[in-house]
Amino acid sequence: MQKLTLRKLDIYTPISKDKRIQNDDFDIDNFLHFPVLIKNDGSIWKHGSLYLLSKLKKYQKPSPKTLDSIASDLKHFKEWCDNEDIDYLSAPRKILRPTYLYRSHLQQLLRDGKISPNTIKRRMSAVVGFYEYLINVEGIKFKFPLWESGITSIVYRDNQGFQYSKQVKTKDVSKVVATSNPDLFDDTIVDGGRLHPLSREQQIALVEALKAIGNIEMTLSFLIALTTGARIQTVFTLRKKHFEKAIKEDEDEVRIKVGYGTNCDTKFNKLHTLILPTWVYKKVQIYLNSPRYKKREEKATHIFDEANKQYIFLTNRGTPFYVAHNDPYRNQYKEVPNGAAVRQFILSSLKKQLKKEGSYFDFSFHDLRATFGMNLLDKLMILVDKKELKLSHALIHIKERMGHSSLSTTERYLNNYETFLMELLNG
Repeated sequence: MQKLTLRKLDIYTPISKDKRIQNDDFDIDNFLHFPVLIKNDGSIWKHGSLYLLSKLKKYQKPSPKTLDSIASDLKHFKEWCDNEDIDYLSAPRKILRPTYLYRSHLQQLLRDGKISPNTIKRRMSAVVGFYEYLINVEGIKFKFPLWESGITSIVYRDNQGFQYSKQVKTKDVSKVVATSNPDLFDDTIVDGGRLHPLSREQQIALVEALKAIGNIEMTLSFLIALTTGARIQTVFTLRKKHFEKAIKEDEDEVRIKVGYGTNCDTKFNKLHTLILPTWVYKKVQIYLNSPRYKKREEKATHIFDEANKQYIFLTNRGTPFYVAHNDPYRNQYKEVPNGAAVRQFILSSLKKQLKKEGSYFDFSFHDLRATFGMNLLDKLMILVDKKELKLSHALIHIKERMGHSSLSTTERYLNNYETFLMELLNG
């Protein structure tokens, strides 16, 4: 089983060999980077690919990244079916229902430490969605139900921190029987992934290593992440227009709007304001006027209608490290740049330099976000301890700075802070 990606999928209804018309089942006529699932004999997996195509009929279209993730999970499911000689279109006996058999397989992988509970949830979500399509759209019938449905209540907090509960429909095959609760045994923060904030000593070592390597693009991008909490897709889709402001002498920070309509990506394209220290902002301005950047800009493969829409971070070949979701040049790539070069830099250069300096530790670019949050909390907790600031106000401030949708996410930073203090006292 292979997963191939079409740079551009044209959507139409053929009338004759040379004539085509708009397909009324879709409100778009093309989709960039559409995944196609190919069986071992070279033919297209009909049901899997039709399910992916059905996603494009919805009013709210999935992003290419989301669709690719679903395709990868379906590929894993189909490969498992082939290896176990299981007919995914048949459930002749209750104990042979493919959904339950596959869930058991995933649970074993969890017990073996090969996957996480979140991976099971994601894969089962893709498989359940696939079977709902087969049943409701393709009209395929199964002798026994592929899952048992129920209703449960969940508790959540709104943006202001008020607690509510609501009833939601559940499917038993989507439930994960965790072998342990990982949140009790590590010091990570769950914020769009499991993040590990760097200690002060690690941050110093990181900056020293960046200075020793001398890659200005990486140094500036890491500084932006450390001082704003911005995710990788935001840092590397910042444009020249975001650094055109003339700084006044009394300004110690600069506000940059990112998200929808700004040409700079955020998670779910949510509007947000980055607050960048003036000294970092000025460093970027100096870089943008340097011969090094000018040389890269001249090689730029993305030419925009306005010069100030150019990315501030380009490779030595003039390509972006991360291509924005609305970039008109996305269809030119077989694999759209999504920060892989940054991750490779961390692995092949930065970690080696840290090891050379005797300060090796494991981390990812996304951990810089958690580090910013913890640094900000440390700073505000001094005011809280002095009774100059309420804890609730401190958490709301952090929530706004990091662009959290829920205050419960921000509270995880406080939990991590308290764990750190306990370890320090018991140390």
